Amino acid sequence: MRKAPLFLALALVTAACGERPVTKKGDITPADVIAGSAQAFDHYESAEAKFGIDFPPSWKSHYIGAAHADTAFGSHMAVVFQFKPDPAWKVPPQTLMAVRIFTPDAWAKAAARPGPPIGIKLTQDANNVYVVSLATGNPYKAGTTAADLFDTMMLAVINTAPHLTPR
Repeated sequence: MRKAPLFLALALVTAACGERPVTKKGDITPADVIAGSAQAFDHYESAEAKFGIDFPPSWKSHYIGAAHADTAFGSHMAVVFQFKPDPAWKVPPQTLMAVRIFTPDAWAKAAARPGPPIGIKLTQDANNVYVVSLATGNPYKAGTTAADLFDTMMLAVINTAPHLTPR
């Protein structure tokens, strides 16, 4: 497995996690997307975890999201996003990222613990803190189509942080 320096990935995510500029509903048109002056984000909605998230366009049709109860580091729910390879590539799905959901108190304890960071806080509402953690390396053989697409997706999410909206 090729490893990317975790601190570099986390630094890039930290820099990229700023809020997207607020726009009026009609500001971006389909013509803007076609012309390349705006991106069409891929939207994922989790009824179980009660949030929606927008991913960069390169993620469209290349991932699977699954929500489940989770107690890692004091969280209470997680949605794990796995890379969805083409069946012809004969490689298994691997985790791209996870969004863990904490209460504010549980997040304060988890964030204060010694050791490497658990993830980066994307947003929070009155009841929950949403934290993202990324894959630390590419699990696929270098030079393969799966490895290239995995890298493309990871770079896209680092350069254009996912926008998460609690529901």
